[in-house]
Amino acid sequence: MANLLWVVLSLVVVISGVLSPTGVGAVWVVLQSLAVGGFAALQYVELKRL
Repeated sequence: MANLLWVVLSLVVVISGVLSPTGVGAVWVVLQSLAVGGFAALQYVELKRL
């Protein structure tokens, strides 16, 4: 659940420009969000298996 929250809040920061990251910083945040989102999906699938 925390990973999903991380993804949502990271994308909100980039879209809203609250912290006004540079172009490279914005790309990094999006890529990091995709990676964390992948981990969240894997965790969800594994927890459903239990």
